[in-house]
Amino acid sequence: MLRPLAFALCALGLGGCGGGAPLLHPAHVLSPGKVTLGAGLSGRPVLAELPSAPGTDEAQVETMLQERTIAPAVAPWVGARVGITGSNEAGLTYSGRAVRLDGRHAFTLSKSVALSMGLGGELLLSGRPGSGGQAGTLLGGGLDVPLLIGWKSTGELYSGWIGPRAGISWVSGTYPSTEPNATKPLTFSGDHVRVGMVAGLRLGFRHVHVALEIGGDWHTVSGSLGETDVSFDQFSLTPAGALVVGF
Repeated sequence: MLRPLAFALCALGLGGCGGGAPLLHPAHVLSPGKVTLGAGLSGRPVLAELPSAPGTDEAQVETMLQERTIAPAVAPWVGARVGITGSNEAGLTYSGRAVRLDGRHAFTLSKSVALSMGLGGELLLSGRPGSGGQAGTLLGGGLDVPLLIGWKSTGELYSGWIGPRAGISWVSGTYPSTEPNATKPLTFSGDHVRVGMVAGLRLGFRHVHVALEIGGDWHTVSGSLGETDVSFDQFSLTPAGALVVGF
């Protein structure tokens, strides 16, 4: 049990301010009182170019908003979940720059198949140092709704899940100005809507499992930096993996 915790501490030191927020849990919820702890890594590459020509003001704003909303990067993932009476479950996750708290309910469709519906709330809070003594800041939050259908084997040696996941988030803050005589950073704000699918597989024995997941999302981002307004669409993948221990 100490190994995943040690790995989590190392990952926290190496992780950046980006990456996705994978689920890494099956559709079936935990039994009441059962707890799982997990640690791993996630990534988020984008698969489309930004629309504006490089070197323009619009391209600068698009890049800034991409980093603060979609956040393509590799990041640590640390999570804990607990089963609650009534086929319910709650979880707390840290994913590099955000903390996510969620709850969900599972419907048993058969002995081995379940459907779960969840609601998660995410808090973003990080800053990035600027040049010339200025400092950039970031504050934001969001909501997401995953709907998973999954199957598990007898004894839960392995399980799989798939389903849609949609979310919305908001960001705001300050960004260092590139003007030579600027004394104050520029303010920015952005809205981010994403819709996609997630699929995962968990393998293991007794109290130790390895969870693997891949998500694909279509992102719509709109926002502004100073007087420049932009909007763009992008597609990203979010591969992730973690070691999960239950007790």
